[in-house]
This record gives sequence, structure tokens and C-alpha cells, in this order.
Amino acid sequence: MITGKFADHEDFQDKLEQALKAEPKVVQLRCKGMADAEYREVVRLAEVICRRFEAPLLLATTVDLFAETDADGLHLSSNRLGDFSERPITADKLLSVSCHTEADLELADRLGADILLLSPVKSTASHPDLPGIGWSHFREMTENLGQPVYGFGGMRPDDVEAAQAAGAQGIAATAGYWG
Repeated sequence: MITGKFADHEDFQDKLEQALKAEPKVVQLRCKGMADAEYREVVRLAEVICRRFEAPLLLATTVDLFAETDADGLHLSSNRLGDFSERPITADKLLSVSCHTEADLELADRLGADILLLSPVKSTASHPDLPGIGWSHFREMTENLGQPVYGFGGMRPDDVEAAQAAGAQGIAATAGYWG
């Protein structure tokens, strides 16, 4: 589950707790454009809630901000992949990476990514210029990878069965879980 928008800390807490009651297995905290000080406060709140629900917490942030936390892992967007020639965090933490191409998948593999998100499986409102790859192409792109791969992009909880039939571990989504 990827976090979405929230009004304040109380709203964030309510939305995260409600989402975790639906039992997503992993939480990715994504707060695009948030100031670092505010982000640190939200991370502390998310750490407490995720521990209570026994859900690993991945942070979509910089390596430096991640190092200040007790989160379980770091999530890198595909446009950050080229910034690294080796794994940017220690092996005892999870490294999650968003990928769009076979080249992204190969680079994520070389970095030692533990979790891959492949997108967009379906077309999305946030990226209308990118057509969805569909489940058949998803399977072709991921069938020889050793890491768990999650379908991302236009996903909803009712896509889990189709994702698993295509060889995915599951889905990554905001819609249907957050808010």
C-alpha cells in the first residue's frame, strides 16, 4: 500500500490505521513535496503505527533522510536508479525500486533490490502518456527475475488475483486502500 494525500497528522493516522486493517503486507510512505521537518514527523508516526500492525515501512525519500529513521526499507523511483552504482543501503534493510523498462529491471537487479514494482500495468490518470503494459507483457518482463515483483499503475485490491496469475507477488496501490 502506498500512502496518499492527507490533511494533517490526525488524518494521516486515521487513514493509515484504516488501510492497515485491510491487511496490506507492506507500507510505502510517499509524501512528495513535503518539507524535511514535516516528513520526519510523519515518518515517526508511521513507524509507530506500522510496528503495531507488524507491517514493514518503506520510505520513498533520499538516502540521507532514510538513514535518520528506523524504517524497514527505502523505495527508489525509476528516475533515481541511475544515481547509484551500488546498493545505497545496507543489506539488512529492504530496497524497493519502481521500474518501467527492462533496463530499469536490470539496473534494480544489479543494485540488489529486494522488491520490484513494475508499472504501469494499466493506464493511469497520473501518467496519461504511458499506456499500460498489461498482464501478459508483465509476465514476459518478469518471468526470469528472482525478486518479488508487484504490479503497479492503475491497481486496485480487486486486481490481486490477476496479478498473481501473471506471476506477480501482488499489487502496489494507493487506490482502494488509502482514504
